Amino acid sequence: MTYYCSLAEARDEILATANTVDDNALLRRVQMVSRRVNQLMGGRTRRDWFWPTSKLEKVPLNARHIDSYFNTLHLRGLPPLLAITTVLADTTDVTAVTEGYPQGEPYFQMLRITSSGDPWYSYLDDCDDPAYASVTGVWGCHSDYSNAWTQVDTLAAIQTVGATTFTVADVDGADPDGITPRLSPGQLVKIESEYQLVTATNTGNNVVTATRAQGGTTAAQHASGSGVSVWQTEDPVRRIVARQAALLVARQGAFQVETVDGVGTISYPQDLLGELAAVLSEYTNGG
Repeated sequence: MTYYCSLAEARDEILATANTVDDNALLRRVQMVSRRVNQLMGGRTRRDWFWPTSKLEKVPLNARHIDSYFNTLHLRGLPPLLAITTVLADTTDVTAVTEGYPQGEPYFQMLRITSSGDPWYSYLDDCDDPAYASVTGVWGCHSDYSNAWTQVDTLAAIQTVGATTFTVADVDGADPDGITPRLSPGQLVKIESEYQLVTATNTGNNVVTATRAQGGTTAAQHASGSGVSVWQTEDPVRRIVARQAALLVARQGAFQVETVDGVGTISYPQDLLGELAAVLSEYTNGG
């Protein structure tokens, strides 16, 4: 499940009060639009493009992916790489001589062997077998990854490995953008190294219900006082997902039609905001 904006952010976009919109309906549409974003970005891959995922991806070591002139490996069809953990070229560990390329970018869509005497092809053990680079790291798209997690609260009690809730000091305080509550369904939060998906909150007792071990991470026990950080999806993406979800809720049950005079052709209004496609093009076109 992916939500590129929280319930609170979607409600803020439509200036909804507690009684003007069904929260479950709005959150379903946030998820629907987020899935559509992933589809538009990656076709059938269904990967989470704007959330971090820690996992291993395999890239074929062939002419389609290797640029011998720059000694680079193109990560075609994959989300950008935010952080490198390990890299194997066929069976050889090349982590120490591999860097994201080009350097200075906020995320990478290529890897480069820094040793000019060791091209990617030199690591192939058997030319008769398909060979792959096995790349483990954090995948996703963010223009400021070092500041992508924002701490908003701390644990007020221990969260055990099997717990589906955690308690904080103040669920409904303002977030860095002034939106309340600071913890809301649809958010991806990080406690130590574990990612959790917020599914419900109770502002009366400051308890948050969450799905554990998201994005390739592992559930662990977290001590009282541990920081609770929220993933900040790219601002343009977060805003347009909130707007698109709000539009779908506002048009729920409305099937207005247009009739072209003299022709009789009936057309339904488009559901996809042009702004959404424009925002995503900034990423697919290298913006």
